[in-house]
Amino acid sequence: MSEREALAILAKADKKATTFGWFGGNKFEEAAELYNKAANTFKLAKRWKEAGDAFTKAANMQVQLNERDEAASTFISASKCYRKTIEILTDRGRFQAAAGHQKDIAQIYESDLVDLEKAMQALANNCLLKVATFAATLEQYDKAIEKFEQVATASLDNQLTKWSLKDYFLKAGLCHIAVGDHIGAKRAIERYCDMDVTFASTREYMESGDVESFTNRVVEFDQLTKLDNWKTTILLRIKKSIQDEPLLT
Repeated sequence: MSEREALAILAKADKKATTFGWFGGNKFEEAAELYNKAANTFKLAKRWKEAGDAFTKAANMQVQLNERDEAASTFISASKCYRKTIEILTDRGRFQAAAGHQKDIAQIYESDLVDLEKAMQALANNCLLKVATFAATLEQYDKAIEKFEQVATASLDNQLTKWSLKDYFLKAGLCHIAVGDHIGAKRAIERYCDMDVTFASTREYMESGDVESFTNRVVEFDQLTKLDNWKTTILLRIKKSIQDEPLLT
């Protein structure tokens, strides 16, 4: 499906949501279904911001229907799409635009369906991630590791952010390797594997010293997007050290 198809579905949903009818419940239910369909179609087209907006509209329809559990789940889907948008904008250096979408996430948290305290945590985590990203770019790897791990730990029991654990651990792991502390890197990666079992497959390639396999595995961690500039930069810095000496022996 294309972006054009998604826009057509969205238009139908908007019309359904605003059409007067004696049976409002049916109208909201049909609109919610169409908004969800539009959102998923936008996702296939990798239009993350539009997908997030459509999911948010679907959730608002579900709130009207008093379907609180469904609405909370749909708000989570919207949050994930906005986070993907933030990642892309940040990678392009469009920090002001990225901050605007972080506000969208905060507004989701501030609804009565989720915890206000988590709204503050979401904003704090976003700031910490920016600090970590910039620190690593400046080769301040220890500081970057600290911030990535801090956000990962805060995300463990949060359903809205738990999906990002692999990315946080991956970035922290790359920073550990870039430092050149092989023993520290091994211990950290073992810790990450205990906290997120999906991280274990990347460790195998680090131990083997197979640069291409390691890089390919990193790419697989970001299946929905291309390897971003930040990871590419850090990988280029550590590739030579992996070739010269297996890191985790």
